[in-house]
Order: sequence, then C-alpha cells, then structure tokens
Amino acid sequence: MLSDPVAEFDRQVDVLFQRIRNNVFKYDLSKFQQQTAELRPRICDLDTAQDVREGNIPVVIVFRIQVASYDNLLCQLHHKGREGYIEMTPKTPESFVDIDSLAVSEADIYALWDVDTGGSMLNISPSDSVDMLESKGRTPLTMYEGVQCVLAIPEILTDKQRFNAIQMPGSRIGGDQRVPSIWISKGAPRLGWCWFGNIHTWLATASCKSRVQGG
Repeated sequence: MLSDPVAEFDRQVDVLFQRIRNNVFKYDLSKFQQQTAELRPRICDLDTAQDVREGNIPVVIVFRIQVASYDNLLCQLHHKGREGYIEMTPKTPESFVDIDSLAVSEADIYALWDVDTGGSMLNISPSDSVDMLESKGRTPLTMYEGVQCVLAIPEILTDKQRFNAIQMPGSRIGGDQRVPSIWISKGAPRLGWCWFGNIHTWLATASCKSRVQGG
C-alpha cells in the first residue's frame, strides 16, 4: 500500500502543479489550485470514514482528455531513458470510448478512489474480470484514467512486487474485442491493446471503487 490517501493526493497535486507551471499541461494554474482545493475535503472525508480499501493505490487525480492528449501523457512516461509511445494498429486511442455504465465525471479534474491494478486477477481475462469487479461494486478504469494512473505512479509498470501492468476495459470499441492496455514493450511504456478474452501473467484489469468530484 502507498502512503495514506491525503498524503498521496497532496503529492500528486504538487507534481501536477509543477507540470502546469512548466507548460507540460496547458491549464490555468489558479483554476487547478481551486479545483484541487475543492476536491481535497472529499478525499479527507473518505479517509476519515475509514472506507475499506481493496486496492494498492489509495487515490489518483485525473484530468479530462480536453486538458492533456494521449500523446501529451505518453511523452511524460519514461523507462530507462526511453519515452512512452502509442502503438494500437489498426486502431488509435480515439477509436475507444468509455462504456455507458461508468459514471465518469464531467469535471475537468476528478479523482479515482481506491485503485487496484488487479494483481489478484492476473491470469484472468478482462471479460471474466469485469464480471468479478461488478459483483464487488467496483468498476474498470477507462483508458484515459489508466494512463494517468501510470503517469502518477510509473512504478505500476516496473515494480512487480506491488503492482502489475494494466488493462482498461472501461474503454471499448462497440462490439470489438480489443481492450486498451499499457505495459513495457521494446524497452518503453507502450499504450496498445490486447484481446478481451485472453489471459496474461503480467497484465490485469485495473479498477476503482468510486470516482470523486469536488465542489
């Protein structure tokens, strides 16, 4: 388990603040400060309530896609000096859309509460994993959320003791069987896809308990 949720939230705010100030992300700095200040009490409330957490990441701050593109996010990911890349042929990130059943916030900034990279579901297909998650009141991450989890905690792709590379079936292409996934490929973080019914020893379905909006 990482540090407590409020401390982890504050750490991520500091990192994102620097990225905005350095023009890595194009966003109004004062607006960012206001929105995260409104979001923080919600995280404190959840923490104070001693909400039982099942995942290995207590909280992750998420920007909406209007703030940062996939290219913008992937170029911030590095592994041994190599920059992250997108390879989803014959599809693109824009081919995938969030599934209707997810209550994804429309706010520019929101938070994922109780994120699990899915280590207990290694060797279980995304198809079966989604059913298991729904029975536990959890939902799979969208592709955009998953990428930002890795941006917040790059060790997700490399620290096999605590995490695992992730699949994000919260984003799909209609009836297509492809599932967006992110892992280390050719020595660098890669945003790609795998099949909905396939199992992997190193990829698992990432999920969260809830999505938290400020205000």
